Amino acid sequence: MPTRETREITTPGGHKIVLRTYLSGREDNELTAVLYSDLKMSVEDMQKGITSVKDVPATFIVKQEEKAVELLVVSVNGSTDNAAQAVLSLPKTEYQAVIAEINKIRNPTTPEKSEQPGADTSQTA
Repeated sequence: MPTRETREITTPGGHKIVLRTYLSGREDNELTAVLYSDLKMSVEDMQKGITSVKDVPATFIVKQEEKAVELLVVSVNGSTDNAAQAVLSLPKTEYQAVIAEINKIRNPTTPEKSEQPGADTSQTA
């Protein structure tokens, strides 16, 4: 398995953060599982076509954010030891700068070309 590409960002306060450049399918599923673990839906409602979601705690957003930090942060200021916890311990403005970059990775505005063999689905005319 090839090594995943990373990139370094610098926060407004000068912290060097290395991030993975994309989420794998498995990691994206882990983030989705965080959301679904807090949803309260019954099979009966689903069978009746009731699709409204009730009683969703807003804390799932925080849980997803923390999970994304865990999955995407490689190092902080050159250290890989507890990198996610180091980001969570940064001052709020520093943390928010990292989250802004993580959100760009989680929700890209343009599709990324996969470097994995056999993943190119384009066709020649």
